[in-house]
Amino acid sequence: MKKQKLALCIAVAGLASGPVFAQNVVEVPELDVDFYGHINLAVMHADTGEGSEQYIVDNDYASSRVGAKISTDLQDVGLKVGAHVEFEYQHNPSNLVTPDDRSIKGEWNERHINLFAAGRYGKISVGQGSGAADGATEADLSGTKVASFPDLALVGGALRFVDDSDVGPTLFSSIRNQDFEARYDRLRYDAPAWGPVTLSVSQGYKDDMDITEVAARYNMHLEGLGKLSAAIGYSTKDVGGAAGDFETLGGSLSWLHDTGINMTVVYSNAENDAGRDSDFNMFKVGYKAGKHAFTVHRAEGKDFDPTYVDSAGMKQTVMGSDVEIYGAAYVYQPVKRLDVYVAYNNFALDADRGDYEDVNVAMIGSRLKF
Repeated sequence: MKKQKLALCIAVAGLASGPVFAQNVVEVPELDVDFYGHINLAVMHADTGEGSEQYIVDNDYASSRVGAKISTDLQDVGLKVGAHVEFEYQHNPSNLVTPDDRSIKGEWNERHINLFAAGRYGKISVGQGSGAADGATEADLSGTKVASFPDLALVGGALRFVDDSDVGPTLFSSIRNQDFEARYDRLRYDAPAWGPVTLSVSQGYKDDMDITEVAARYNMHLEGLGKLSAAIGYSTKDVGGAAGDFETLGGSLSWLHDTGINMTVVYSNAENDAGRDSDFNMFKVGYKAGKHAFTVHRAEGKDFDPTYVDSAGMKQTVMGSDVEIYGAAYVYQPVKRLDVYVAYNNFALDADRGDYEDVNVAMIGSRLKF
């Protein structure tokens, strides 16, 4: 529903006894209402040291969700004000299913509940929503993001590496793209665009931890070179104790040539006062033509040093962890609102001690947008 004029007729007495009141009309300002959502389901096959299994999952690369952006123009003061509300609903989330728990009941979770005001001096948002650096490691012009997302462990993340038939760490604890603090209660400011560049800053809290984020983004079509999308961000939060401050720095760069050839690179680093210093990188190359998009990728997560509880109930730490991922994805878009995709990833863990078996995850699925 776009630009709909609303009128509210208020009857304060019966029509028969109060004809004058029936003529009273209170006009509500013109509203923009942008309602959106999608359902994203896939069949996932996983092969680990604990065996093979199939799952019907909600693809967490782009979880099923509904939302609305509602706004109105205050022409007298030159502002657009509004609200953004979004909730996700996942049945069998792809990052949570395991051989012992293939069916997970869905539930509603809030993603965005915030108000905003935008004008010539920028945009201010307050409430639950994306921090300034959210998505800075996720710039992607390949057309395969629904099947080849930088945070690759969001599909199959609860599955485990196995060492000599004993359980090991999960994929989710062993490698992440470290994309800052996602969504939280914050005050965010987006400065007016300076050519192709936009700057953002946010301050807020999540789980009682204060968070500060800053980011810069660049989007432009370069004559003869194609489209270029880039972002860089920084976040810091006080996690307390020996860990102290937890700092993340990262960014991404994606290029799409007019011929359809495209390349994407991602890098992030996270460290704290307790000695953590983990790195993530990803390189993706592909080809996009008409309704088809195909990419191959390689990603690596170093020194995440995940912990887990072994079969004897003892807590273990995988020191010097190095996870490599090789994969491919294909997305077909027969119509604008429908994606059909297939994807495959091989996860391999190397560490100072242990000999871990690879984990292979494949899926075929579809996303319907509305």
